[in-house]
Amino acid sequence: MGKGLLVFALLVTGGLTLLLGRPASSQRRLPRLQPVVVSSEEAEVVVAVDTLRRGEVLAKVLSRQSLTATEVANAVDALRAYANPRTLRPGVTLQVQRTAWDSLIDVTLRVDPDHEVRLAPGEFGWSSDLKVLAVRVDTLVLTGSVRTTLYHSVMALPAPRISAQERIERLMWGIYRPFQWSIDFGIDLRPGDHYRVVYERHVRDNGSVRHTRVLAAEFNNRGVTHRAFWFGPRREYFDADGESMKRVFLKAPVDFRRISSRFARRRYHPALGIYRAHLGTDYAADIGTPVYSTADGTVSRAGRWGGYGRIVEIRHVNGYSTRYAHLSFIAKGIRRGVRVSQGQLIGHVGQSGLATGPHLHYELLRNGAAIDQRRVDLPSGEPVSAEHLQEYRRIRDRLMGLLDRAEIEDVRVAE
Repeated sequence: MGKGLLVFALLVTGGLTLLLGRPASSQRRLPRLQPVVVSSEEAEVVVAVDTLRRGEVLAKVLSRQSLTATEVANAVDALRAYANPRTLRPGVTLQVQRTAWDSLIDVTLRVDPDHEVRLAPGEFGWSSDLKVLAVRVDTLVLTGSVRTTLYHSVMALPAPRISAQERIERLMWGIYRPFQWSIDFGIDLRPGDHYRVVYERHVRDNGSVRHTRVLAAEFNNRGVTHRAFWFGPRREYFDADGESMKRVFLKAPVDFRRISSRFARRRYHPALGIYRAHLGTDYAADIGTPVYSTADGTVSRAGRWGGYGRIVEIRHVNGYSTRYAHLSFIAKGIRRGVRVSQGQLIGHVGQSGLATGPHLHYELLRNGAAIDQRRVDLPSGEPVSAEHLQEYRRIRDRLMGLLDRAEIEDVRVAE
């Protein structure tokens, strides 16, 4: 009987042990498994590049790159810290990075030419970081000569690092700008005229040009040498003595093919068939060619006026005024009493009034009397102040040294 109770007790104890497990002190400890490193190299990254097309929104491009609806929503929301997803322009590029196992790493958008935004998923949601793209500053020293026009000369420059757009939009106008008050590029140029230029440009990491400026230019026109130097504190060009290159009046108010009639006290009028004074200059140009104000001033007349046809008249300082006649259209907003600035669009070349062909009739008056703008010495802008003259001379001397290097060869100057 005692043995039977003992056996029963052992069976009960064994069953409880099976049900409840062994006491903690007697549990077996399993070994901890260490991760197996299959490669010590960085994981392969798969990169996809896409572009925001016309009429698309960012969400559509991200979906096209196989981001889930949740990832798309989170990425768009993270971008708002630096850019409005609704105002992104067509052409914005984005780069999607994934691992070889198709796990999303990040999305990078070039939101404008100078900035990128990186969007990345994380443990606590998506993050966004703004990156300012690096810019390299190049200084070029170039030289060229004119056979026909400044445009053709610049386009023929043996400088392969300069694109066609950069030549036209930046370099050509950079040469034209400082001399537009002293050289009439429409009629003054002669074969053999030549120039030298110190030219600075800021280049992004993708090779596109961010900013360009002509720092110094020398133009030899008909044997006369003109030099101009950019002075940053005044944001203006000056000659070697510190006198402003800018004049109160531009040399010409329009880009023209030729001068069809000059200032004359007696000239045969082709429309009237009589001799009378021609108190201005006629610039032959195509209908619609832009016409610009040659100086700051206030519009005193805008509309039709007899034989002038459509005309704009502008009153300037010191008793000067200008007239722009035979226009096809007067620019929007140009009316009596409106202030205009030098170089501002005021109309377009036409053939209105007593005109036998498309041209601009331009007059310069002083105290109400017409004068020949090609024979009068017009006032200039303010020179470099005595306070800044020493600094200007230091900059001028360095730029002159760079200009002289163009006599040897075209070079790029290391900064």
